[in-house]
Amino acid sequence: MLIGFIGIISALLQGGYVRRAMSKTGEAVMARRGVSSCAVGLVLLAILPIFATSRVGLAVRLLQGAAVCLAFTSATVVNALTAHASLQCDETLEEGKGEKENAHPELAKGRALGRFRSSGQLGRAIGPLLG
Repeated sequence: MLIGFIGIISALLQGGYVRRAMSKTGEAVMARRGVSSCAVGLVLLAILPIFATSRVGLAVRLLQGAAVCLAFTSATVVNALTAHASLQCDETLEEGKGEKENAHPELAKGRALGRFRSSGQLGRAIGPLLG
């Protein structure tokens, strides 16, 4: 139920808030907000065991608050960083490439974004193993 709750909140935030707010605040600011939300969510999860046996109602509320914070993180960070990376991509191709690739400069941006997303996925897979 908790993971479903996070998914629904994340989808609502991504479609309702992030899409509109990112054009006003910018990608870097939105990514920072998401990382800050992650920190708050992890702090809430860290203090949760203190109240798990004595005040169960408070513990449940802390868990729900942490879930909302992590849902906000899920809705913002990857999307904002990908959008920010796309704005940083150089539109020109490297010297010495064939004429076929020079005819399509958008391929350079696609390649750069593909590398960015692939390295992010690799980090999410290897990070927990190293931690």
